[in-house]
Formats: sequence, C-alpha cells, structure tokens
Amino acid sequence: MEIHLIAKHELEAQGIQWMVTSHLTGVHLIPWNSMEEFKFGVTKHQPDLIILDMDGWKDESQKIGEILQKKSIHWLGLSSERIFQTVYQALRFRAEDVLFRPFSPMDLIKRIQQLRYQLRNDKHSLPKQTSENDGALAIEYTDLFVSGRKYHAPYMMAAFLTPKAEILPVILNELEQYPFTGRYWTFALTDFILCVRETQEHDVFQEEHHAFLARWKEMMDEPLAIVIKKASQEDSLKHTYQQIRQLIRRVFFEGYDIILTEEEQITYQEMDPFLTPLEQREWIEMLERRNIKAIRDWMESEFLTFLEPYPDPEVVRVRLTSVLAQIRRYMKSHDIKTSPWESAYHHVFLQIVQNPVIYDIIQELIKFTTGLLTENWDNGQERKQKLVEKARELIESNYWDAQWNLAKCADTLRVNKSTLSRRFAAESRHSFQNTLHHVRIREAKRLLMETELSMEEIARLSGYSHQTYFSAKFKQLEGCSPSAYRSGL
Repeated sequence: MEIHLIAKHELEAQGIQWMVTSHLTGVHLIPWNSMEEFKFGVTKHQPDLIILDMDGWKDESQKIGEILQKKSIHWLGLSSERIFQTVYQALRFRAEDVLFRPFSPMDLIKRIQQLRYQLRNDKHSLPKQTSENDGALAIEYTDLFVSGRKYHAPYMMAAFLTPKAEILPVILNELEQYPFTGRYWTFALTDFILCVRETQEHDVFQEEHHAFLARWKEMMDEPLAIVIKKASQEDSLKHTYQQIRQLIRRVFFEGYDIILTEEEQITYQEMDPFLTPLEQREWIEMLERRNIKAIRDWMESEFLTFLEPYPDPEVVRVRLTSVLAQIRRYMKSHDIKTSPWESAYHHVFLQIVQNPVIYDIIQELIKFTTGLLTENWDNGQERKQKLVEKARELIESNYWDAQWNLAKCADTLRVNKSTLSRRFAAESRHSFQNTLHHVRIREAKRLLMETELSMEEIARLSGYSHQTYFSAKFKQLEGCSPSAYRSGL
C-alpha cells in the first residue's frame, strides 16, 4: 500500500511516518515537503491514500481537490480548525475522513486499516450473501455454546490468553480499541478473550495479530498467547469454538508470547498417565540415594521434550501427580511432616493441577525435590526442634499466668527442666526465661497503646504479680518506663 503525506511541519511528518510503519507492514509512505512537491508527486503517481494537511492548502484547495477527484484518489484530511468550512471542503472533495488535532494515533491507524481492507475487498470482491444466515448478521454468545448456526462469510477465531485472570479486562479493552480491518466481535470468557473476525486473506489476519502482540509487549509486561483457528464454512460457530478450545491446550507445552495457528483436526499422542513398576523402582532409588542430577535429567527428558502431536495436557498432569506420589512416599518413610514442608508439598500439588505451562510446573517440582533432598533430616535434631517449637507454643498460651515458669513447661512436655533449658537455649539462641519476658512485655506494649487500663492491671494481664517488678523489667527491655512508652516519650 502506497501512502503520500504532507503534514503541517517536518516533525509531525516524521511522527506520522514512524507511527504508520511501526504498526502496519507492507505500507510504503512518501512524505512531501511542500504543496508544490505534493502536486507534482500526485500527477506522477497513483497512491492508494493521501494524508493531507488541510490547513496548508488555503487558496489552492480548489485545484488540489480537483486533482484528487479527477484521479479518484482516496484521501484523509488533517486539520487544527474545527470549523464548518473545513468539514465542507472535506465533504465537497469526498475525503475518507477528517482528523482534528490533537488526534489519537490509533484513530489514524484504524482509518488506514479500514481503507486497506476496503481496497483488498474491491480487488477480490465476492457476491454478497442473501440467505437467511447472511454473514453480516451479528454473532452472539448463544452461537458459540448452543445453536448450530453457520457463518457463511469467511471468518477466523482467535483466543487471547494470559495466566492472570485480572488481566483479561485489559485485553478486552485493547481489542475493542485496536484498528482491526473488517467486522469483528469480541467475547469475554472466564479464561480467555475470544475474537471472531470476518476475513478473506489469512496473511492479513496473521499480520494484524502479530502487530497486536508486538504492541501489547511494548505496553504491558504481562504474558499473552494468541491462538488462531481458521474456520470451515461447513462447520457451525459452536464447532469452531470447540476446536479452538482444544487448540488452546497447546499453550501448556509452548508457553506464552507466541501466536499458534492450526487448520487441521487436533490429535493427541498416546501416553500412559501412571508410572510403570520399573519407573517406580527407579524413583525409589533416586530419592533414597538423593541423586538430584538423575532426578532433574529424568524430569526434563520425560516432560520437556514433547513434539507434536502433543499428549493431552490432563493426562500429563495425572502423570506428574504419579511422580509427586513417589516423593510423598519418601516424605512419609522418613517422617518428614513439618509445617513448612507440608505447605511446600501442597503448593507443588496445586501447581501441577492449575499452572497453565508445563515448563513452570517442572521447575517448581525440581526446586521442591532439590530442597527436600538437601535438607538435613537427622531424626534427633528434628525431635529437638519439635521440643523447642512446643515450648514456644506453651509460652504464647501461658505468659499471662504469673505462676507459670520453666518447671511447669517441662512438666507439660514431660522432660527434665535442665534438658528443656539447655535445648531451648541451644536452638533459639535465647534462654527460656528471657523469651518468656519478651512475650510478656510485647503484650504489655499492646495494652499500653490500645487501652486505658491502669499500670497495675496491665502488669497483671501481662503475667507480672507486682507492678514494681513489671516496671523494672519493662525499662530493662525497652529503655523507658511503661508510662513514658504510653505517652510517646
């Protein structure tokens, strides 16, 4: 497509040229520096479109308008004067439109896209549909899910996916504003945005979606995948929609920031979802030997080397849970059941079930397994840690009781008082008594700031039977008296 341009000044011309060539491929834009050059260029060439600064033609408008009409050239006006005369001149000489400064860059791109689509249709014109199911009829949600209606004009479907559901409204907004050629409809679904577009040229369709993806990556630091399905006029809209939902599964293997297309029927590779007895024995050996390299190699060769046709993603997820079951067996056999590792295990399970990309799942699973096997799981050390954790829980539950102390805590835990004191100090780097005082003073600070209770009452609720001792301990740990702390001094 050839476009001639004469703008208000050189800077505007450079801006328009950059904007058009960066958003549209296959466009050759020729800027002219003066009206004389422009008139000469028009007489020698037959451009597809002229972008013309109407503020600069002044007294020559009649002559320029006659040239445009005589050669039947499509043209688009630019102006800073929102007056009747400008509109009249545009109508008189049959302008495509007039953009008044300041105009949106995307408005200009949209006008050019529409004209290009119109020119292509003129070259490849088809007879209009006159049947009851004319292609010009609007497409609705029911056509995708319920009815068996066919769309008799050439069309394609494109799904726009992101792993973050909260980004879908942003995608929808950008699609509705983007200057696609031809008629199109957008549908907001729970996991992606669907776009149905009339099209006669597959290359144009692909080109525009590549441009949209490039613009998205410039604007947003969020992953986006575009999945395109060329529709057969023999298939209903519902059938095409079901096919694109199947095609979307390829994102599981190929990831985001790509455009996927498919014209043939989608098939899946056969895959056993469960580990064989030999594979189970192999996993037992790798885990018992803590052979992290062997585990990483096995995972990557098994799950990151798929070629088309891909297996069903849901079958792959089942196989991954079979692997996780072997790791779970190892955890149980070694009595690994601390809260952090239980939480990490459930996180990996949710990744297997929900994460939309297999690469991310494998990385999470390898990271979890590596951490599990490099941890020092000495049973004696684990029992000591559990003892300290239980002691901390008892401190949090009993600090308010002034009579509660190390001896009572040891009795509850059924260990020797000296043993508890030694283990507690070794594991937490603080003595039992010091930790108890810190918990009590922490509660006292909260009561001082959030209530108007007396010092005597606060001392009692914090676990001190004497206010004087409470005040002395408070000053020792906080560097000020309770009353000064309350007043902010």
